[in-house]
Amino acid sequence: MMIERPYTYRVLTAEDGASWDALRKEGVRDFPLGFLVTADEAETMTAEKARSILENGTTRGVFDASSLVGYCGLRRETLQQTCHRAEIGPFYVTSAHQGCGAARVLMDGVVSEARTRGIEQLELFVDVENTRALAFYKRHGFEPISVHPDGVRIGGKSRDAHFCILRIGRVMSAVS
Repeated sequence: MMIERPYTYRVLTAEDGASWDALRKEGVRDFPLGFLVTADEAETMTAEKARSILENGTTRGVFDASSLVGYCGLRRETLQQTCHRAEIGPFYVTSAHQGCGAARVLMDGVVSEARTRGIEQLELFVDVENTRALAFYKRHGFEPISVHPDGVRIGGKSRDAHFCILRIGRVMSAVS
């Protein structure tokens, strides 16, 4: 039985750049099916670029004390007719903190924040062979609604991805 740790969730800032960059490189290296960027592309990230990316406020983190152990992008659509939706990802928690509650805290934080901001639908893509991630998303209410064929090519090999959605309004009704 795993003992859950007391994790915290917050928006990452430019000051988190070095920690986020190291975690991103680890994720790309260890779980390439979860990232669109290649390991070579990840290695080209400069400290200045990492800080700049985090300044836009679209990346959330989960922390064990002061150590960043996971992160997730949350990007709301900006057009009037699509601003009820947001895309999440990549979603990554370091191996040492998988199964300890960090991923749950991160996902719960993203969903809660989306709900507070009036976002009604979260969307993500997950590789069809990334069964562990798909099971995690399903446990959190995401529903695979289609397959995006040839959405990415890893090492020249075509990869398909499930397109999954979470209708926050529906989740709120189920909880109420």
